[in-house]
Parts: sequence; structure tokens; C-alpha cells
Amino acid sequence: MKIGFVTKATSTGKVVTLKIAVPSWRPDCETEIDLVEEVARHFGYQNLGKVVPKSTMHGRLSPMQQRRRELREVVVGLGVSEAMPNPFLAPGDLSKTGLSEDLAIRLANPLVFEESVLRTSLRPGLLKAINYNLSHRNADIALFEIGHVYPARTEVVAGELPDEFESLCIVAAGATSELAMNWWSQLSTTMGFGAQLDQKSVESGYHPTRSASLRRGKQLLGSVGEIDPVVLAKHGINVSVACLELNLSVLLTEIPKVSTAKSVSRFPRSDFDLAFSLKVSEPASSLTKVLRQAAGSELVDLVLFDVYRSPDSVQDASALRSLTFRFQLQAKDRTLTDAEVSAARQRCIDAATKLGAQFRTI
Repeated sequence: MKIGFVTKATSTGKVVTLKIAVPSWRPDCETEIDLVEEVARHFGYQNLGKVVPKSTMHGRLSPMQQRRRELREVVVGLGVSEAMPNPFLAPGDLSKTGLSEDLAIRLANPLVFEESVLRTSLRPGLLKAINYNLSHRNADIALFEIGHVYPARTEVVAGELPDEFESLCIVAAGATSELAMNWWSQLSTTMGFGAQLDQKSVESGYHPTRSASLRRGKQLLGSVGEIDPVVLAKHGINVSVACLELNLSVLLTEIPKVSTAKSVSRFPRSDFDLAFSLKVSEPASSLTKVLRQAAGSELVDLVLFDVYRSPDSVQDASALRSLTFRFQLQAKDRTLTDAEVSAARQRCIDAATKLGAQFRTI
């Protein structure tokens, strides 16, 4: 060749293989693309053509990218502003948030010591942002972040990349777990997310009695509730903070069920309220599930609209709290009789009593 490369062609049927030897005085030619560039340079870039070949596939967002954009629009519609904290943390930041730092990934060559630990949760950065805004007397602080986290793992194999998954975290200062549950309700309805509330195994860093884990079987999908007051004190935050965390690497890959129209009943609805006393240690979701099953197919809505706790029962797990539910019954083909409504009411009372709740007269 003109540029000093030695070529040797061999053919096998219709396939021609070209072997090229690089001269010793061309150390700049290390890979195949270097040779392609040399050929193009001698052939002339002006002779290669100015029209980019059209692809047979048009560009588009993947289903997960589309779902991520939809999720971001829904969260913004909840009145929450997007934040982008630093993904690198200082040693001790995870511990302040109630998370273990023993197995966290540390950078071998950080630019500064204060950015030497990879985050295992989005909470530390958002709590720092809340502290900063409170110190500047900003009101209505509600933030969210969609980003990657790097969970700690017990076994580290040399040469392997660390584990990571995409996560969503929403926080609001001065809010309670009721707002966090409202976020989860809105996202589960609009995005088709599904998970069960587990109040018996609360993630570290959350309030032990005002939070729950979101699980599907043994798989942890997130957490919802309030941040532990001890964690808030370490961050210099003097108000309650509602928080919702979700594992998007799992939830966004799922295709939700197609929504179908439901027929609207032309017959009147029958409403009644029931109040029960339940132990503080027993989650309200357990009672709600039992009541839904007992009410039957005519139940169109069940709402827990009142909760009362005695001030002395906060630290006593065996104490009772009052839960008041509103039932809405409606049949599609007829008007429910008083006897049918009374029977459904009695079934609910019996089911709650079997669970361990005490019926209270309103």
C-alpha cells in the first residue's frame, strides 16, 4: 500500500479476508478504526458523500424511558420540585440518615474527602436540601429526585461493577405520613404500581410506628412514611418530614394493565360508618383488608376517615386506638334493601372481631 502497510488477501468461496500488517514506524495505528481513518484520509473525505444513509429503524423512546417521563410529570403534578443533589457523600452522612455505612462503596481517588462515598439511598442528599432551605426560611419545601443508588453488598469481586438501581425519593418538610400515603396512592393509581404495605418491617431511618415497607412477597420495592425524629435532629431539622421511596428499576419495567371502562350503576348508594378499637401494634391495613373481604361485591368504596389515639398510648404498643371507616355499597342491577345492608354491616363487624378489633358504637 502507498502508506506502508502490508496486505495479504485470502478467499474462501465468496468471502474475502484481508490481513494487514502495521509497519513498525506507525505506532499511532493501534486499532481497526485507525486504519479506517487512514484509508478515508487518502481516499478523500470529500469523496465519501454528504448524505447520511437512512436507517430502517426510526428513533424512539424505550418503554421504560416513556414511563419515566410519565412518572416525572405525575410527581411534578403533585406540587413537588425536582432536586439534583450530589451522588457522592461524605463519610458519616449515611450513618446520620440511619443507614449502615460498613459495606458502602468508597472511591479510591475522590476529588475531595467529603465526596468519597457512593450513596445507597437518595434520602441523605434530600435531607441536606431540606436543612438548607429551612435555614434560609423557605416555606412549602417539597422535593423529589430520580437517580441511581448503589446498594452495599457483602461480597465484592475484583473487576466487577458495583450494583446499582434507579430510585425515586419524594420528601416534604412539615408533612406527615398521611401525605406520603397520598403520594403512593396517586402513583399506584396513575402508573399502575402495585405493592403491599408492611408495617411490621420498617426500613432503617424511618419512624418506627408511622412508616411501612412496600413489598411484593419478599421483594422490597420501597418505603413510605415519616423520617425518624432522631435522624431529623442529626440533620438540624425541627419539623416532621414525609418521605416516599420506590425502586424504579423494577416498577418502570412493568407494563401496567390497560384501563377499562366500568359500568355506572343507576341505583342509589347505601352508606354506613363503623368504628373499631384496635391495638396500636396492629396495622390498620390488616383491618382494612378484612373489612373489604367481608363487605362483599357490592362494596364500591371503603375509607378510613378518622383515627384517634390517646396521648398516653404513643409509647404503649398494647394500647388501643380508634379507627372509623365509611362504607359505600351499591349494586349494579337493583336497589339494596335494608336487610342486605344490615347483613353486610354485620359481616364486617364479625370479621373485625375475629381479627381482634372491638366494635364501638358511634
